[in-house]
Amino acid sequence: MSAERIVFVPFIHAFAGVERLILGLSRFLHENGARHTVACFSQTIDFASYAKWPLNVHELAPLRNPVAEGWALHRYLRRAHGRGSPPALLFDLKAAFYAGMFSGPAFHLHLTDPPSLLPADISKCGPSFRGVYPPFKRQTYPGIIDSARGEIVHRINRRGVKSALSVIAMSDSIAAELRTVYSVEPKIVRPGVLAPPRSGFTQVKLDKLRILSVCRLEPNKRVDWILHALADLESRASPLSSATDWTLDVVGVGSQERQLRALASQLGIGEKVAFHGAISDARLEQLFAASSLFLMPAVQGYGLPALEALARGVPVILHRESGVSEVLRGSLWAAVIDDGVETLARAINTMLDRLRDCEISQSQAPALPTESGWAHEISMICRWI
Repeated sequence: MSAERIVFVPFIHAFAGVERLILGLSRFLHENGARHTVACFSQTIDFASYAKWPLNVHELAPLRNPVAEGWALHRYLRRAHGRGSPPALLFDLKAAFYAGMFSGPAFHLHLTDPPSLLPADISKCGPSFRGVYPPFKRQTYPGIIDSARGEIVHRINRRGVKSALSVIAMSDSIAAELRTVYSVEPKIVRPGVLAPPRSGFTQVKLDKLRILSVCRLEPNKRVDWILHALADLESRASPLSSATDWTLDVVGVGSQERQLRALASQLGIGEKVAFHGAISDARLEQLFAASSLFLMPAVQGYGLPALEALARGVPVILHRESGVSEVLRGSLWAAVIDDGVETLARAINTMLDRLRDCEISQSQAPALPTESGWAHEISMICRWI
């Protein structure tokens, strides 16, 4: 019987970006007959239920304090190593923190988001960040206690990151930040999509424009930018609705849902915007099939939804602060913006012109990274296959 591969992420509280990556890796390992377990301290969703194959999810369930959690991970990896498991793959900076607390078996590390994209990461308060971390712009200087705590966490994080056999990043920008902060040389492996093959690009009927956004409704996703941009286009001498009967479908849940619903009403576009909340995969496919344009102005480590839209033949507008923009610049299928609401509004008009002038065609579709390609490269780095 083959040795068991271990994938560890500290907490599974939602089915979001990291969980989707882990599920894609599990799918690849299952299809290639590689035994594996997803381990975590705790989960508040039934993660295994998202898989259409047998998926073993093991909860370590330690006491809820950093030392107990770090020791539980240390013991679990040691036991797995003793059973002949190859070095585990740990996901995210929290996992690096726990791995940095105690010396233990070798491991690999996938850092989905760098410190600058982790609002709650206190390590940025540490004095070591001053002068060595240009991407971080501190709005207020922390007090003595937060500064001391931040420095301790940063040093443990750094120890964990530097102890990894390999550090994996999803984009050039993330890799550059990790070099600056932790003095490591990451391997860049870009995630991809698992989607049905394109049946061919269908020319959009511009008399009815369906716009789609799929994301968690949190501040960094900038759904408010979308609402403001569309309201701006409606307020002009020639409103957007005079050229096309447009609607916006917003898929996702999060802390800003109530505020965004209120904002749409305040801006006078409430009747044009549908908030769908959490929906089934089948319903999401229906919305993709009906959509003419996908908007993703978020700041985030990568941004798989943009690739999923493109894989389904839907053109995309995204912000350069999404890591996936690195593979889409220059494509007529994608408009990459650099600034805020006004730039987004202009990009919507630009993309409508491209659609109207038939500048977007199947032959110009960008080559997209695939989920299986990403998982294969990750498995090769970890020497799991």
